[in-house]
Amino acid sequence: MPTQEFITPEEARVRLLSAYRQGGDESFPETLRRPLLNPVEQRNASGRRNPHPLLIIGIVLAAVASASLIVFSFSIHAL
Repeated sequence: MPTQEFITPEEARVRLLSAYRQGGDESFPETLRRPLLNPVEQRNASGRRNPHPLLIIGIVLAAVASASLIVFSFSIHAL
């Protein structure tokens, strides 16, 4: 089992900066968009990004839920 190692805040900052530099060439917005992309095929043949299937399902479910909320709230006031 590895022993614990205590480092100074300055040393932690240096280690984090070196890890971020090795992380890749993506910008910060690209890093935020990565979990929302399809993990198997992130880009199609024309270069456009493919959204994650769960993101599409989530958007559809949110639209259905909001539509039913609107319909039922107006139907109760109509009675």
